[in-house]
Amino acid sequence: MMLASPLYGGATPVNIRVMAAAIISLSLTPVISPTLEFNVSNLIELAMVMGREALFGLLIGMCMQFLLAAVQMAGAIADLQIGLGSAMLFNPQMGGQTSPLGQFKFWLGMVMLLAMNAHHTMFHAFVASFRLEGSPLGAGGMDFVTAGTLLLGQLLVLSIQIAAPIVAVTVVIDVAAGLINRAVPQTQPFLLALPAKIGLGLLALSLALPAFVVAIQRGVDITFTQLGRMLGG
Repeated sequence: MMLASPLYGGATPVNIRVMAAAIISLSLTPVISPTLEFNVSNLIELAMVMGREALFGLLIGMCMQFLLAAVQMAGAIADLQIGLGSAMLFNPQMGGQTSPLGQFKFWLGMVMLLAMNAHHTMFHAFVASFRLEGSPLGAGGMDFVTAGTLLLGQLLVLSIQIAAPIVAVTVVIDVAAGLINRAVPQTQPFLLALPAKIGLGLLALSLALPAFVVAIQRGVDITFTQLGRMLGG
C-alpha cells in the first residue's frame, strides 16, 4: 500500500518509505492481531494469503493514485484551453511529465489530502481489509469490475468539473474572438485573445479554489466508497 500510494511513494526516498512502512506495521500489529484467523497448513496456502493481502494493499494505494491523476488531468485540460499545454514539467511523484497547471493542481491536491487526513482514512481501510473474508474480486469478479468502472468514470467526471470554470472562460473568449473576426477580420482577434485567455483563466482558477476543496472532499468519498465495494466490504 505504501509503495503504491502517492502520499508515500514516488519522490519519497526508499529508505524513508521502508522505515515508515516498518514503523506503521509494528504499530498496527496489536490492532490487527485479534482479527487474524488464518488457517494455513502449507506453503501454497501461505502464498495465496500473502498474495491476497498484497492485492488489498495495491488496490488501496492505486485508488489514491487514480484520485490524484484525475486532479492532474483537470490541470492538463485547463492548460490546453489557455495555451500552456506545451510547457511541460517533470513530476517526480508520478514519474512523468505534466503541464504547469497540472503540476500545480497535483501538489495542491496532495496538500489538501494530507490536510483532510486522507492518509488516516487509508490506514483505516488497510485495517478494515483484515476483517474481510474471501476474495477481493467479489462474486465472480462482477462487484470488482463494476466498482472499478464506476470509480474511474466518477473521477473522470470530477476532473472535468474541476476544469470547468477555466474551460467556460476560454470558450467565451473564443466565441467573442470569432464574432470580432467576422466583423473586423483585419484585427486578428485570436492573437489578442491569447493573453486574455491566460489572464482570465488564471483569475477563474483563483476564484474556483474554494470549489476545488469541495471537489477533493467528494473525490475522497468516491474513492473510498468504491474501494470498499472492490474489496467486498
